Amino acid sequence: MKLALFGYGRMGRAVEEVARDRGHEVGPILDEPDNPEGRGITPESLAGARVAVDFSVAGAVADNVRAAARHGVNVVVGTTGWDGEKETVEAAVRSAGTAILSAPNFSIGMLLFERIVRSAARLVDGARELEAYDVHLSESHHRKKTDHPSGTARRLADLLIGELDVKTGWSAVLEEGAPVDEACLHVGVSRVGSVFGTHSVGIDGPNDRIVLEHQARSRAGFARGAVLAAEWIRDRSGIFTMKDVLGSRVGDG
Repeated sequence: MKLALFGYGRMGRAVEEVARDRGHEVGPILDEPDNPEGRGITPESLAGARVAVDFSVAGAVADNVRAAARHGVNVVVGTTGWDGEKETVEAAVRSAGTAILSAPNFSIGMLLFERIVRSAARLVDGARELEAYDVHLSESHHRKKTDHPSGTARRLADLLIGELDVKTGWSAVLEEGAPVDEACLHVGVSRVGSVFGTHSVGIDGPNDRIVLEHQARSRAGFARGAVLAAEWIRDRSGIFTMKDVLGSRVGDG
């Protein structure tokens, strides 16, 4: 099929490479200067594109998706940091009868990692009367990443809080001179060099420590997942996540 790309940074180029390798036509490619407020997305520029993949910037996502929806094009969104507009964007997609699939991370390995973390949290919660484990989360990305914590870390934090009765919330902020609230899941954030993305969950007890970690080796895994999502969403309408793409193959999530 023909895929449009919204955003042509490192992830956009990775998606282009994977899409062409899988036999898809790619175009148009609309980067931020060519597409202010989504105005570059027209029937003429789309020229038969069935699905668009958005790895642009947070401030551009809402305009991009609304414009694509007006012209009957489904969108896969990998851009993060636009959650405040998600409700109105999804309403526009429903009204247009198109589809959107958004995810903070398209890596199949990360989707497996989420299931592993959920299972581990349930085990820790069940064993809390036998051993007092404390859980924390940390993530590292390259210096150019603008959202912190990452969208993936936010999802993992919400997942952990949902399974751990002793945690009532999470925070990436430490107050000077104040101890950390034991009911708060602490999220550590690092921005360094060109790290693709590392997420770690620590399970710390008085007698031992367990560490679960996912390390991305390249952007190819994210790009492959995004293209698989685009293939899956091609003829659908509605609001979806990667859980819908994978179905029951990796368990509940």
